[in-house]
Amino acid sequence: MALSSCSFARHKIHGCGRSTRRPQVTRPSCLTVRAAFTLTDASGKATSHSKPSVSVGSSASSDVRISGPTAADQHAVITQKGKQTFLKALVGESVLDDSRTWLDGTQLRPGVSYVLGAGSRLAFGDERQAFTIDFEQAAGSNPLVEMMMKGMVAGSSPEVKKQLGM
Repeated sequence: MALSSCSFARHKIHGCGRSTRRPQVTRPSCLTVRAAFTLTDASGKATSHSKPSVSVGSSASSDVRISGPTAADQHAVITQKGKQTFLKALVGESVLDDSRTWLDGTQLRPGVSYVLGAGSRLAFGDERQAFTIDFEQAAGSNPLVEMMMKGMVAGSSPEVKKQLGM
């Protein structure tokens, strides 16, 4: 992951309308963690992205440019939030719209954010126009999975709870 740090300059704090000066105050530094992932196309060309949200489409303003008759101007968005990386298709809802997005060979519904894993295969417009996404997956448990597991354990038999040490 790319890291950047920022610090606040020393600020002189003055009383409201007073001519006396107070000592300078130093504010603490802050650390910003930026999202980072790499997309590799079918020919092996890899591009790294450090923005937390990356647009995919055929328009000149897209971060990842795709082409072809089924590639939309604003086709999809890849977003990193916290420890998760998501893909959201922006097109393909209409019967007349043949712009599609795939995740590991499964066609995605537009407007729904899908969680990605490192090594996922993404395709935009045409299934043959595929990319593989790679990023450092967060260590530790996924909060959603942890919540689901606690729910399953809560409804389990006393024998299962005993085996799990609960």
